[in-house]
Amino acid sequence: MNNRQRFRAHLADPKMLMVPIAHDPLCARIIERAGFRAVGVGGAASAAALLGRPDARLLSAREMADVVWRTVDAVGVPVFADADDGYGDATHVAWTVRQYESAGAAGLFLADRPARRRRGRTVGGAVGDAEDDTVVPAAELIGRIEAAVAARRDPDLLIMARTDALAAHGIDEALDRAHGCVDAGADAICVAHPASTHQMRRITEEITARRGIPTMADASPGVMPPPTAAELQQMGYALTLYPTLASRALARAVADVMGELSWSGDAAPLADRLAPFEEFHALARPPEPREAAGPPGARR
Repeated sequence: MNNRQRFRAHLADPKMLMVPIAHDPLCARIIERAGFRAVGVGGAASAAALLGRPDARLLSAREMADVVWRTVDAVGVPVFADADDGYGDATHVAWTVRQYESAGAAGLFLADRPARRRRGRTVGGAVGDAEDDTVVPAAELIGRIEAAVAARRDPDLLIMARTDALAAHGIDEALDRAHGCVDAGADAICVAHPASTHQMRRITEEITARRGIPTMADASPGVMPPPTAAELQQMGYALTLYPTLASRALARAVADVMGELSWSGDAAPLADRLAPFEEFHALARPPEPREAAGPPGARR
C-alpha cells in the first residue's frame, strides 16, 4: 500500500485523522515522530516559513509544489496539501494538480475563493476577499473539481473540494455546492465556517452519511469552544486540520528563547529549553537510501 492508498484508508477509518500543517520539513518530521498519521502543507505556514509574511497568497503554484516535495521527501507518512484556488482557470488547475501529484502529495484540496486577480482589500487595507467577491459562482468551483479530476494521473490521489460559501450565502448554498462537487468527482468535502454544532452535524449527515463522502472539519471561531477531535469524530467527520498550530508554537518558543538571550547575553541557562544535540541531529538526519533514490515525486 502506498501513501495515497494509506491516506484514503485513514479517511475510511472510523478514527479521526488529525493532520497538523507543518511549518517546514523539520517540523514535518517532528509531527511524524509525535505519532500523527499524516502531515499537512498549507499556505499560511508556508508563507510564514519562506517569506516571513502572512498568507496574502504571494506564493505561486510552483513554489507551493516545491514545499510539498520537500515535505514528502522528509517524512514517510502521507502529505495532504492546500492547492488554494488552483492558481487560475481550468488550465492552471490541471497544471497545479499535476505539479502536486509529481511532488508526491497524497491528496489536495481546492477552494471556491476567487482567483488572485479578482481579490480585493477589506476595510482597513488588509489583503483579503472583496466584500462583493467572497466566493466564485458554484459552476466555477465545480469546473475546478472537474478539471482536477481529469488532470490527475493516479486515481488514488485524493481531491477534496472546499467551499467558503456558508458565511456569506448560508448553509443551503454551501451544501448545494458540496453536492455539486461530489457529482463532479470530488473524493472528500470541506464546508468551511460552520457557525454551530447543529450545522456541523447537518454537513456530515448530508455529505458523509447520505453520500458516503468523507468530510473535513474546519476550525471556526463561530463554534465555541472548538470541538475536540473525539467530538468531531462523533459528529461524523473523518479529518481535521490544524493550520497554524505548529507555526505559532515555533514562534512563541523562538521568541521566548531569543528574547531571554538578548536580555541576558548568556545561552547556558537556556539549555533545558532546547532539544539536545542528539535529538536535533536525529531529526535533521541525512536522507536514507530509499529517500535519496529517484526523481522528485517518485516516492509515494
